[in-house]
Amino acid sequence: MSTAALAEEVLSEAAINHIAQQFIDFHKTEAKGLLQTVLSPELTVIVTQGSNGYGFVLKYSKSEYIDYLRQGHKSRSRIGTDVAFISSELLGNREAKIILRYRSKKLNKYVWMEGIISLEKGQAKVIQIEEYT
Repeated sequence: MSTAALAEEVLSEAAINHIAQQFIDFHKTEAKGLLQTVLSPELTVIVTQGSNGYGFVLKYSKSEYIDYLRQGHKSRSRIGTDVAFISSELLGNREAKIILRYRSKKLNKYVWMEGIISLEKGQAKVIQIEEYT
């Protein structure tokens, strides 16, 4: 079996790190195209705002989520925000989870983002995102 065939069947660490880097670069530059390529068209996003379990849940589509992130960055002095890649974990051969933390200027706090990456037609894509503060 060729390595090209394997790449389509098994999610690689390089693909996971590439997606995490796209999120980091987006949070630093706000370049919309960075996320367009790594988010699945069928992406589901759940954002829980509030603390101690007393918050509210927002659900976004792919384009709504990118706009939501850009709104959270709003600042008069600079573009982008602080962001850190916390960890990644393989969930079998075809899925993985990444965790990032970024600073939301709109909420004035750090936000944790968990993304589930899966292979879709041989391409690594983020299929689910959950954010919480």
